[in-house]
Amino acid sequence: MSFRSRALSSALVALLSGFAASAMADTAVFINELHYDDSTAAGDVGEAVEIVAPVGVDLSSWRVVLYNGNTPASATSYSDRPLSEATSGTCGSKQVKVLSYPTNGVQNGSNDAIALVDAGGSVVQFLSYEGVTTASNGPAAGMTSVDIGVAETNSTAPGTSLQLSGSGTEYGQFTWQGSATQTFGNCNNNQSFGAAVDVPPAVASTTPANGATGQANNVDITVTFSEPVDVTAGWFTLSCSVSGSHSAVTTGTGATRTLNPDVDFASGETCTLIVIGDQVSDQDGTIETMDADYTLSFSTAGDLPPGVASTTPANGAHGFPGASNLSVTFSEAVTADAGWYTLSCANTGAHTAQTSGGPVTFQINPDVDLGLLEQCTLTIIANKVHDQDGTIQDMTANVVVSFETASSINDYYAGVDTSSGPALKAWLHNRIKDHTSIFYGDTYTVMNKADEDPTDSTKVWDVYKNETYPKQTSGAANYNREHTWPKSLGFPNPTDASGRPNPPHTDGHMLYASHVGYNSDRGNSPYGLCSGCTARPTTANHGVGGTGGTSSNYFNASTFQVWDFRKGDMARAVLYMVVRYQGGTNVSGAPEPRLEVTDNRSLIVGKDATTCSGCIGYMGLKSVLLDWNDQDPPDDYERNRNAMVQTFQGNRNPFIDHPEWARCVIDNTNCPTIVDAIFANGFQ
Repeated sequence: MSFRSRALSSALVALLSGFAASAMADTAVFINELHYDDSTAAGDVGEAVEIVAPVGVDLSSWRVVLYNGNTPASATSYSDRPLSEATSGTCGSKQVKVLSYPTNGVQNGSNDAIALVDAGGSVVQFLSYEGVTTASNGPAAGMTSVDIGVAETNSTAPGTSLQLSGSGTEYGQFTWQGSATQTFGNCNNNQSFGAAVDVPPAVASTTPANGATGQANNVDITVTFSEPVDVTAGWFTLSCSVSGSHSAVTTGTGATRTLNPDVDFASGETCTLIVIGDQVSDQDGTIETMDADYTLSFSTAGDLPPGVASTTPANGAHGFPGASNLSVTFSEAVTADAGWYTLSCANTGAHTAQTSGGPVTFQINPDVDLGLLEQCTLTIIANKVHDQDGTIQDMTANVVVSFETASSINDYYAGVDTSSGPALKAWLHNRIKDHTSIFYGDTYTVMNKADEDPTDSTKVWDVYKNETYPKQTSGAANYNREHTWPKSLGFPNPTDASGRPNPPHTDGHMLYASHVGYNSDRGNSPYGLCSGCTARPTTANHGVGGTGGTSSNYFNASTFQVWDFRKGDMARAVLYMVVRYQGGTNVSGAPEPRLEVTDNRSLIVGKDATTCSGCIGYMGLKSVLLDWNDQDPPDDYERNRNAMVQTFQGNRNPFIDHPEWARCVIDNTNCPTIVDAIFANGFQ
């Protein structure tokens, strides 16, 4: 039972019934304060968005999405951040969450807007300033904003904000006021909230949303409750108009449950999930069940023809290594006939190739490497690709992918100094240090591509349990973001004091998709050998795992041992952090920590090495990580992951390209390094 206004439950139910616009005035979770423009000559300072909610509502997976309304009829999103990045405060019966942004981080043109999005992806509010706008993309696509009626200008005094004032518990009871002294994290000027009310749990949101259409046949269903709950074995029923009743595996804890149906749905049918109210109870205070059952209806897509979901390289890509494999991922399982593609280049002409994989993702390995700096075209032939479900259908049209190859396979590490460990470490640091940093809320986008299931582009491949899960953009229903270098050991905050992304906290080379429970087992323990420890087995998947022994992870309170197939991956992710982060301030402008690996456990302690002078963040265990790097060399999947992260960040993990450099960099042994052969990925 959460302490909040009873009207919260009814507002959320109304929202899920499709009346988001009318429910905006009735929500108990709302945008409460905003600063986006002022007279500071060097750029607007102290920009922030504040959200308030009843105490007890889990906001960690809610998001704030900013829209640029320069074209009012077609506003586009430019920032998407979770409230897990926010700082916290309180005001009466409300919790207060504040997202701070860097200088000029919030648009100050006309018709700009803010969407408040719940854990299930539904838009709770879509408010704008300096005019009304309609969103063209993102969670608010197709929605028209509500103008708050007050604004700031380039004459507004810094240290002020736009705020709601009044007394009540819901958005509609308050009124927006012009600029006044900012109160971020505290009660607004002339604002008070009513006393908290003890109410039963309710369904806050679902994915798919109620009334959703065109859902995939293998869609999982996520139910987010208004507070942490317990459920019984019979807490739901699920039935469909064609495929009938379905059982499902339930995962998740706290306020979120995800259902993975045992059998896929049929194409073009309507399905109904009923959450049985008296089988769902809250966990705090007096135990209460839901007031009533909750019904969700959605429909699956009809029997659609297959299409191309993604390719590597993408259409229009530049700098593609000529020795790399190409890949094509389709929208569903397909049968590809002989001659289903052609590949030709301006200088080297037509290319034959060997294909592998399927039925969703196919690899194309040219028999002869592509040339340097030439334009190439991959054409996927529509009538040679057929789906496998329902009525067999071909693609509707050919898909043409044009790209340019790299100028030289040696460019990335050209001039590398391998004469000594310190020399190589310094050279590599300077090569990779100025990567593009992203906000923590956007890391799911990177991770979902980097850790994509090689046979199903709708899923990710978990690093510890070896499971595959439907992709998600927030929350932790099945998997979350594993910091291979624990964030508490050097960089605990997702942003710096100015609201900029903290580069090590959001670095895609270090973040991996991990099963929620296994991630929790690991905690912030160093990697090491763990004899006699608790086993965490893997699932058999993609030809590996599931056999116990060295195919299991092991842990205790101070050590986590990775299963054999992923030992090298985790070692190289950690070793990358040592080379990438050596203190100072680089292109992002955010202060960075110095990170090192060690075998001395007493040095591996929590600290913020970005803010304390002379501090070093340590991880380990060094000798084990170096052994794992030797024992489990990079495979094609890890090399492809390296390339995928590079497309977002612009830098590479050198130890995936050159694992033989690890001991040189870390221990100053095995130097100089001489490479006899060109790496298959083209990064010598």
